[in-house]
Amino acid sequence: MKCAFCNNNFYIKRSILELFKIEREYICNRCYKQYPINIRLEKIQLDIYECTIISMFDKKYYIDMNYYIKEYSKIFNAFYKKENNHLLFFDEIDLNDDTFAILDGISKLFESNLIILTFNVK
Repeated sequence: MKCAFCNNNFYIKRSILELFKIEREYICNRCYKQYPINIRLEKIQLDIYECTIISMFDKKYYIDMNYYIKEYSKIFNAFYKKENNHLLFFDEIDLNDDTFAILDGISKLFESNLIILTFNVK
C-alpha cells in the first residue's frame, strides 16, 4: 500500500487467516509515529447536564483527518450506544465562556448529556 502522507510503499503484516481479507490502511508506521494519537477525555459540568469532550490529538496537525477514520469510528462506536447522550462532531473546538453557554443551550434543547468527538481542543 502507499502511505497517504509520505507516499512511501508499506506492507501490512498478516497471518494465514487474514491473508485474503481486504483491509485498507492509509498511514505507514513512520507517519503514525510522526502524528501520534493521544486521546484526551474531559468532562464539563453544565447547568443541568454534563458534556464529555474526547479529543484525538494534542495539537493541530495540518493533515487530512480522514486517514484516521478507523480510530475515529472505534471511538464513535464506543460512545454511540450510550443512553441519554447526544453525539456531536467538531474538527476543532475552542473552550471559552461562549462555547460553554452554547453547549449548555444545546444540552437543554436535546434534554440530554453531550458527547463531543473532536480532533483538537484549543
